[in-house]
Formats: sequence, structure tokens, C-alpha cells
Amino acid sequence: MSRLRVQEVQDNQIPTIVDVRTPDEYARESIPGTRNIPFSRLRQSISLSPADTPIILSCRTGRRAGEAYELLRQLGFSNLYILEGGIEAWKKAGRPVNANGHRFSIMQQVQMIAGSLILLGSFYKALWFVAPVVGLGLLTAGLTNTCMMAAVLAKMPWNRISGNTAPGNCSL
Repeated sequence: MSRLRVQEVQDNQIPTIVDVRTPDEYARESIPGTRNIPFSRLRQSISLSPADTPIILSCRTGRRAGEAYELLRQLGFSNLYILEGGIEAWKKAGRPVNANGHRFSIMQQVQMIAGSLILLGSFYKALWFVAPVVGLGLLTAGLTNTCMMAAVLAKMPWNRISGNTAPGNCSL
């Protein structure tokens, strides 16, 4: 696995950097000039003809970029690198980032709402049923790996993300 340290990426020669984090994470902060192709959509979002252009894969710390590296290698890409330490190392090295203000992630929002509902239900006897309903929802989310509350929150206006995500087929 080819890894690049942040110091090895030259400001004046930044190649294609693909950020494989979720659109929500990418919207909060990103390395300038990167393209966001979430790992979950990577296979269907790329051209199947590997390019000779060097591609640096980035995520928050490097784990998902490593998984993306393996997937792209299987698809025939050879000129791949992983940004060691991801955007966290990039920031630690004092490199510029696009920061779009503080946004709570979808999961943080789910946790805050679920916690608030449980507290509300425990303080008001008339709402005794709230805590068991929220608990059942969280249990179902854990067992099925789907969260209805997260799905609803993702559609809220404050969570809609426009910008640099890669729909359809994008060439790398």
C-alpha cells in the first residue's frame, strides 16, 4: 500500500485527491481542490478505465482511504496513494482546509434527539411511553443497521448538501 505523508504533497503540484468520506463529513471540512466520492458509492461512481494520473485517497484518518485503495486496485488502478493520517494529519500539519462552520453530523443529531426524548419522558409521567419507544427505535437501528430517525434528519433543509459529490459515472 502506497502512503504519502502530508509533507510530501506539494502545494503547487496537488494531484487528484479523492475524499472518500460521507457528503456530510465532507461538507463540514475538506482539503481545497479535493473531489468527494463517498466510499459507499465509489464502485458505481468511477469509470472502469483506470487513469494514469496519480490519485491520492483521503478520509478522516486513513482507514476508509485504505479500503478505497484496495477496491480501486482490484478494479485495475495502479497509480494510487493514501494520504497518511487523512484530513486530521493535514490540519495538524497546518495545511489549509475548507471549513464550513460547525455542523452536527446526522448521528450526533440522532443522539441528541433520542437523549432529549428519553429525558423528557423521564421527567413527565404522562410521557412514560416515550423512553420505551425511543429505546425500541435505537435497538431496531442497531440490529438492522438502518436508522429511521437518521433518514428523516438527512432530508431536513439544514442537512441538505449541495456541492462536490460525484453522482453517476465520474472519471478518475
